[in-house]
Amino acid sequence: MPNKSTQDEVLSRLRNIKGHVAGIERMVGENAPCKDVLLQLLAIRSSIEKVGIFILENNVSDCLVSDNIPPEEKQKVDELIKSIVAFLK
Repeated sequence: MPNKSTQDEVLSRLRNIKGHVAGIERMVGENAPCKDVLLQLLAIRSSIEKVGIFILENNVSDCLVSDNIPPEEKQKVDELIKSIVAFLK
């Protein structure tokens, strides 16, 4: 990840997901109702999707585009990323 603040944000979100998974493990160990476990799994899935979108918004252009690309081509990539993110939200 090229940007330190973006990296820190992704790591924070992943740690949050990790803690959530540990909570679900406890729920299963305590025989929590299936509907409660499924609801928590849905929350984790949503969180993972949001991390992916965050990475997409903040890093894909840097990963896909070299420094030597013409500005108009970079703009096309940025517009495509915005369209994909809008679709995913």
